Amino acid sequence: MNPVQVTPELERYIFDLLGPRDAPMRAMEEHAERENVPIVGPHEGKLLYLLAKLAGSKRILELGAATGYSGAWLLRATAGGSLVTIERDPRRAALARANLAAAVPNGDAEVLEGDVFQVLPHLEGPFDACFNDLLNSLASEQDIERLFMLSLEKVRPGGLLLADNALRQGEVSAPRGQQARNVAAYNKLVAATPRLESVIVPIRDGLSIALVSD
Repeated sequence: MNPVQVTPELERYIFDLLGPRDAPMRAMEEHAERENVPIVGPHEGKLLYLLAKLAGSKRILELGAATGYSGAWLLRATAGGSLVTIERDPRRAALARANLAAAVPNGDAEVLEGDVFQVLPHLEGPFDACFNDLLNSLASEQDIERLFMLSLEKVRPGGLLLADNALRQGEVSAPRGQQARNVAAYNKLVAATPRLESVIVPIRDGLSIALVSD
């Protein structure tokens, strides 16, 4: 059977079945559309939520807070757990704090400002899941490998290693630009690591899902 082509009409059908988001989530979606800020969107956000919930995640690490949208989905999945998210841009970090407080009023969310390579090594693990939203933001394949190793060290056995933009707009199959090569390098690392069982789901720009074994 040939794969289904996701037309705008089919995408709207899928989105409608997700049901309405509440006011804080809608506000973040509207802000992202108005300001042209890339976010995971409601379809992938719900998938992240379900993955984290199915894994019983109570302590989640996020690399790249942006506006706090994906973090809100993940924090809600913990049902009283906690989220630690790292953001380099002070303005986005402040916005993420405000949005997370609005979306999960009683949630335990900590937004840490700074370069991920400076902040991450000092965080105490383990975490139940790590969501990497920086594949498009790193400068080199060496940075990709470094962040991959640091992230893997922070996730417990049985936990999840997740990464957005795993398909780099379809460029990873024949990467030419640096960002496409970076994403391809990440995917290769995940696939070649014996401790990981993984799959890439072609949702939005691709979500890499990996289960960490003992």
